[in-house]
Amino acid sequence: MANITFARVDHRLIHGQVITKWSKIARAQKILIVDDILGQDSFMVDIYKMAAPSGIDVDIKSAQAAADAYKADDLGDGNIFLLFKSIQMVRKAVDAGLELKTLQLGGVPSESGRKIVFQAVALNDEDVADLTHLAEAGVDITLQVVPEESGMTLAEALKKYNS
Repeated sequence: MANITFARVDHRLIHGQVITKWSKIARAQKILIVDDILGQDSFMVDIYKMAAPSGIDVDIKSAQAAADAYKADDLGDGNIFLLFKSIQMVRKAVDAGLELKTLQLGGVPSESGRKIVFQAVALNDEDVADLTHLAEAGVDITLQVVPEESGMTLAEALKKYNS
């Protein structure tokens, strides 16, 4: 049976910090990227699989497929590090039945209509609504870019967003 040891939103998905730091903290044997669009692009699937650290398998599933596999206990064995490109994909997967205890926001880009609430994390109204929904569903949400630096709670981020 698979054990989800870490779940993170990072629009860059597999990159240096994920490879060298977070995957070790997650003690992951597998990285599961949950994204509805990415899984349909076989070229990008190959790129992400090649970018993974040695000894760590990579799989990419849609939000629905990830939730279905979770509910059917069909995610494999060992520790799994879940990666999401967006907050909306997390909500979609959780609403479909994927159970998360914790979620870390580590890379949500600053774009038009977004407000920076923490280094490398910018939110908009849709993000806030989705994060509030996830928190109400029992997901403990924190913001943290790198392990060596302190993070921020969702409550602190929402206070900053609303100020």
